[in-house]
Amino acid sequence: MWRCHSLRPLRLCRPRLGPVGRLRLPNTPGPGQPPGAYLPLRLLSSQDVGLDKTAVAAKDKEGNTSVFLLMRSLWPREASHQGRIGFAVVGLVAGKALAILAPLQLGHLVDALGSGIEALPLGLLAAYGLARLSTSAFNELRAALFATVSQSSCRALARRSFEHLHHLDTSFLLSSKPGALNVVVNRATKSLTQVLNMLLFNVMPIAVECAMALTVMASLAGPGCALAASSTIALYVAFTTKFSNHRREIMRRSNRAEEDASAVFFDSLANCEVVKYFRGEAQESRRYDNALARFEAEQVAVLHSLAKLNFGQSVIVVGSFTSILALTSLRVLNGDLPVGDVVAIHGILAQLMQPLGILGGVYRVTTQGFVDLGKLAAFLQQEPAVPPPPGGGVPFEFKGGGLEFRDVHYAYAHNTVLAGASLAVPAGTKMAIVGPSGSGKSTLLRLIYRFADPQQGQVLMDGQDLKLLDPLTFRRHLGIVPQDCSLFNDTISFNIRYGRPEATDAEVERAADLAQIHQQIRSLPEGFGTPVGERGMKLSGGERQRIGIARCLLADPSVVLLDEATSALDVRTERALAAAMDELMKGRTCLVVAHRLATVQRCDVVAFLEGGVIREQGPHEELLQRSEKYRRFWEGVPAEA
Repeated sequence: MWRCHSLRPLRLCRPRLGPVGRLRLPNTPGPGQPPGAYLPLRLLSSQDVGLDKTAVAAKDKEGNTSVFLLMRSLWPREASHQGRIGFAVVGLVAGKALAILAPLQLGHLVDALGSGIEALPLGLLAAYGLARLSTSAFNELRAALFATVSQSSCRALARRSFEHLHHLDTSFLLSSKPGALNVVVNRATKSLTQVLNMLLFNVMPIAVECAMALTVMASLAGPGCALAASSTIALYVAFTTKFSNHRREIMRRSNRAEEDASAVFFDSLANCEVVKYFRGEAQESRRYDNALARFEAEQVAVLHSLAKLNFGQSVIVVGSFTSILALTSLRVLNGDLPVGDVVAIHGILAQLMQPLGILGGVYRVTTQGFVDLGKLAAFLQQEPAVPPPPGGGVPFEFKGGGLEFRDVHYAYAHNTVLAGASLAVPAGTKMAIVGPSGSGKSTLLRLIYRFADPQQGQVLMDGQDLKLLDPLTFRRHLGIVPQDCSLFNDTISFNIRYGRPEATDAEVERAADLAQIHQQIRSLPEGFGTPVGERGMKLSGGERQRIGIARCLLADPSVVLLDEATSALDVRTERALAAAMDELMKGRTCLVVAHRLATVQRCDVVAFLEGGVIREQGPHEELLQRSEKYRRFWEGVPAEA
């Protein structure tokens, strides 16, 4: 396996030094910065932000540095992988040496046949065939040895990307386009293998083969021939590099167009029901086709530029071959050079032009790979808006599950939702949070899970500041039934068991029974093995909500958070669930965001949240008597509630 220094945000070795440190790109939000100020998941171009070419070049150089550090961190540390790379390099050098030997044997064969011999020179024929066969054998051996290493690198990078994705805050994930993220990660993992292959088994072999070929040509036809060949190589490389740099921005535009088309595709599928509600099939088809048209235009530009590059390379190669052929032919006519050497020289040139012929492709793939890896490097350096606690945080010490908000302030962009909210929920207390829509009720629950941090104030659990705790140690005591239960595209059993994967089938069935959905599940042909579809869309809203309740029941948390957990249920079903809700809340600290009177009456205390602060607090009946605002709030709620 490749060595990953950390499964948290990417940690790499600093250039030239060596101690482990965090790599950051400009404009990347630091700890505590508000959600939204994120570096785009692609390298910048002048068309993106109005930068001039010098600024873009600086961004590219910085991005390439990040890519080199990324690849360095993925370099294999296991002896078996390093041994494979070593043997692959040995096979590479041996294959190139034999590749140069084959044209020499062909030249000797031509001279032998032209000398008037009567017997076929079997030794020269065998040597030529063996050289060709050995070259192929060493090349295939090299590919086989490196296959394990390259696939291991893909797996390591894909896993690191996936783990980093889940390490980021939910604000970033919800604001990102899943389709575009998927394209970035998939393309980068593929590009990593391509870049490693190109650098190790194309760039280095071309250099080795050129050095060997020029040495042999100088020994056969003198320094003039070698100088002509080396000039051709230099001109070819310079032209290819310059033109490929021009194509780099064209390929970037094509990539962006592909990502945009993918994002439209995923977005449309995710909202398939909305499309059908509003008869938007034709509109979605046009939207996707417009994105595809942009991608098509950019791809045509890529192919046109490729044709120009290939033609320019052909002009250089044909001109070189013709010039060297004329030079060596004159020497043959003058009696200075055997015909066999001319055949050998042109065999070497033809063989040399094969790797040089793919140099443009090597450069294109490598530069494109750096573009793709640069996007992923920027993503892997993305810091979460909620910074990790110092040193990973201290373990949470459970003391009953009491919750407290102390003068909490929180705002989304310029919209303040909490403006000094203070609230204490003693351990074992069932507290309902009520208030107008948008007053910050659900935000309180997000702060408890530390999906966000208050801009001011503290959130505590059992007297311990959540900012200082290891999140995994306090989240294991929390359970939640959100307003909209999101389910995995898996079976009902998988989704209920997600809160406690080691639970037995009997425990899963009991949780479903308590959540009043056991009989419905049993009536399905596949029972608990029934797939629920993308985000659980094969089920009704009420069914998804009851599976969410069953999941929370099975997890058996010490602190239960209910975010309008019965909002998707009708009154009759909610009454049927009363026993399950009582079971879920029994003996636990409960904080319930509620809009229905039945839910409020199930709680010991009610906190009335309005204008970002707790206006009133106390038992429901008491608040109705002493608080006009609270009474007016319930008078405005539909009678069904």
